[in-house]
Amino acid sequence: MKIFISHSSKNKFYGDKLVELLRSVGLKENEIIFTSNTAYGIPVSQNIFNWLKSQITEKPFVIYLLSEEYYQSIACLNEMGAAWIIENKHAAIFTPNFNLSSKEFQSGALDPREIGFYINDEERILSFLQLISEDFEISKSHIIISQSVKKFISEINSYKPEIAKPPVISEAIHKPIVKEESKTIAQTVQLQPNQLLKTTSSNPTDLFSKFVNTITSKKLKDDELILLHYIIETGRFKLMTGWQEQNEIDHIKEWEEINEIANKLSRNYSSILKRFELRGFTEVSALTSSNNPKELKIRDEISKHLLDLPDDVLDLITESVKKNHFDYNAKTKIEEPDDLPF
Repeated sequence: MKIFISHSSKNKFYGDKLVELLRSVGLKENEIIFTSNTAYGIPVSQNIFNWLKSQITEKPFVIYLLSEEYYQSIACLNEMGAAWIIENKHAAIFTPNFNLSSKEFQSGALDPREIGFYINDEERILSFLQLISEDFEISKSHIIISQSVKKFISEINSYKPEIAKPPVISEAIHKPIVKEESKTIAQTVQLQPNQLLKTTSSNPTDLFSKFVNTITSKKLKDDELILLHYIIETGRFKLMTGWQEQNEIDHIKEWEEINEIANKLSRNYSSILKRFELRGFTEVSALTSSNNPKELKIRDEISKHLLDLPDDVLDLITESVKKNHFDYNAKTKIEEPDDLPF
């Protein structure tokens, strides 16, 4: 048996601390699956979805690290559904600000009447460790366990997630001009250089601004927005092209089927990459021995913001994904050959 931490990549900090806690009380590296850390994630050359499927069917002990971000992620909800169906042991752990009254939690696959607990509840964490000791070998030293839990709680409580702040707008620009003031705008600006400097430095890079504006002005097609969703959900900021292109397309096809998304992305993959390249969103990250591109990556100016996009951008991406829902099971049933002789 292994422990599988089902989580949103936006809650990586909490997952990392859970892994540290489990390791400190005696769990081995190969007993933990935590995909946001390569040391506990998916082996090199393995297909992400096949590998996760095989791990889940082996009935691991699942920790559902529940948060608002978790319920906004299609990949997380797929994980939850797959693990819930096979009825394995599990524990629900809530991030500190998670709202237990949320509609998503109350109507989700997990029974809200089951006992879960907040990640910074020391007594419940101790009970949780006692629970997993039934299936895993952990330290028998009460001192080690107590010290590990206290360190864990302290780090959780001291963590302050970064909250995106709106850009600072200089009062000088929006200050109403009245007749009594004889200063020109230029003079006013010179009186507040520090404030203007702060405003400029808080803006994102020009390329990222172009990227956001392209989306919010609805210049991207559905298949391009679905590619962004694919990149964000799978963490594949590097995409195969050239002679490796078919491997990426095969990977996308499986992702589309698992997430019940129409095959626009896999069908138009080559043209989407060209469109992204023309817009300057990608760059070559690997070449063949003949100096032909075999891998592209999303430019750093964009990729470093992809996991923290503005809400209006995320809404447009999510809208495109929902518009392109496709029931593959229904298709299978419809296309099933008729064996009757008449």
